[in-house]
This record gives sequence, C-alpha cells and structure tokens, in this order.
Amino acid sequence: MKRWILGLALALIWTGPAAAQTADTAPTAQIVPAVPGQQIYLPTVDETAPDTEQWNRVFGQVWVRNVSKPSLYPVMPKNGRGNGQAVIIMPGGGFSFVSIESEGFWVAERLAAEGYTAFVLKYRPRPTPEAPDAFLVQISREFQALGRVEERLDPAADTPVHARDIAYEPAADDLAAAIALVQSRADEWGLAPDQIGVIGFSAGAMASIQLIEDYEEASALAHVGLIYPPMWLSIEGGPRPDLFFAIAVDDPLFARNDLSMVQAWLKQSDDVEFHLYSGGGHGFGMRPQGTTSDLWIEQYLAWLAAR
Repeated sequence: MKRWILGLALALIWTGPAAAQTADTAPTAQIVPAVPGQQIYLPTVDETAPDTEQWNRVFGQVWVRNVSKPSLYPVMPKNGRGNGQAVIIMPGGGFSFVSIESEGFWVAERLAAEGYTAFVLKYRPRPTPEAPDAFLVQISREFQALGRVEERLDPAADTPVHARDIAYEPAADDLAAAIALVQSRADEWGLAPDQIGVIGFSAGAMASIQLIEDYEEASALAHVGLIYPPMWLSIEGGPRPDLFFAIAVDDPLFARNDLSMVQAWLKQSDDVEFHLYSGGGHGFGMRPQGTTSDLWIEQYLAWLAAR
C-alpha cells in the first residue's frame, strides 16, 4: 500500500470523510496563514519565545501543529447577549495537531450565538516535522502505531486503560491552565465562576478525562462534553460534573460496542445526556455528514439550556 493511501485511511478514521477526495488524489498539507484575532496566552507561556506553530489545510480542514505557546481564542456573544456561562472548547487531532476549525471556531461561533462565552483552546500537541509532506508521513505512522497500542491495551484484559496511558500530558496541562485562567478572570468577562464547562473532541475528550482524574482544576467544572472519545477508557477518581456524551455507531472508537464509561458515570452523576448516532463516523465535528449526528450541536445547546 502506498504511504499516502495509508495516511488517508488513518486520517479519515480520526477526522471524518474528506470532501472531494478521490482514490487517485494524494492528500496534501497546504500551508495557510494563522487565523487573525485576539488570543490570550496561558499564564505559563513565555511570550518572548519564538512561535513554532504551523497552520495547514488538510482534507479541507484547518489544523494547527507544533504549537509552542498555547492560548485561548475568546468568542464573545454579540450585543450584550451573554448569559454568564463559559465553555472551553478542546478540539481533537490525535495529539499530533489541533483541529481548530471544525471542532473549534465553528463550535464557538454557534455557542456564542446562543449567549455562551466560548474559548477555543490551542493546546500543545506532540511535535511533528516542519515539512508538510513529512508531517503526513509521521501522522500515518503514529495512527498505525495507535492501533497497535489499543490492541495491546485491550480493556478486556485485567488492567484498565486510563486516558493518561495513551494521551499527551502537555495537552491536559494546558486545559487545566485554561480553566484556571477563565475562572480567575470571570468577573472581567461577566461570567459566573461556577458556570464554566469544557467540551472535548476525540483527543480533546481524552485530555478532558485525564483532567478529571488527575487535576484539581476539574473541580471547577459545572459540566463536560465528551464527543467521540475511546469508549473503553476507565475513569477513576475525580469529580463527576454533568455530562453530555455523543458518538456514532460507525465510529472505530465504538467498534467494541462498549458503554461502560457512560454506565459508570450514570452511577455517580445526576445529569447524563447520551447520544448514540446511527451514523457519522469519527470526527464529524461541525461538518455535515447527512446523518443524525449533524444534530449534535443543537442537542448540546438544548441540554445546556435545560440544566
């Protein structure tokens, strides 16, 4: 199998179908300029250090990689329509990049339209080669290796699998710092400090789970959204904020049909909203799939309003 075909197959698992991608068209990582706009560096960032991040368009989506200075992009409600609630958005990307558009800015814009103050977290993924072609080769190898890790850490074995076993700790560190930052500036932004939530997609959901287990900042969360994480992860310890959970039946991370994570949460929380869609694959984010998974954002908003 040609290397680029392997890369395409693996990327489709993690980022969903690529529009207008044909079998005889090799994927590319087109360099695009950074999205302009205000960003707030996390307190741990040395703002004098050089930026190493790269913005690429791959499979029609904007990804950010090699982030050295994690930051938050605030997306505020317009015309003073804020409801005092904040949501920190943690995009996915297999910890090799940040899917900052479909699982970041587009989500934030929809939340802001309903009065929520949204913050898109540009966190630190693992380093990748600077050259776009070399980057595609690396992520192909990483996702191939990830499949072997999942097999080796099969939850059917006696030892449970935790997010920290397969996640990337700097990403969880950045999420913890983002929660602390939003809480510390809640008055400035007109937010209730006890109404801060997080929604994580794929790798972002894994980092959110790691945060719950291992970081004291998790106690500040009023709610958490987990969108297509590995269903077989175990969660031990930490708080159990209100949970919104969504995944599709045809998602490879639901291949084992494992509902143990949701069932365990139900035993420890009074508010769990779970959506299992009949289609949508992995990484649908805000990109229409023509399946009922397209409705997830409206259902998430309805759940937030009803809490």
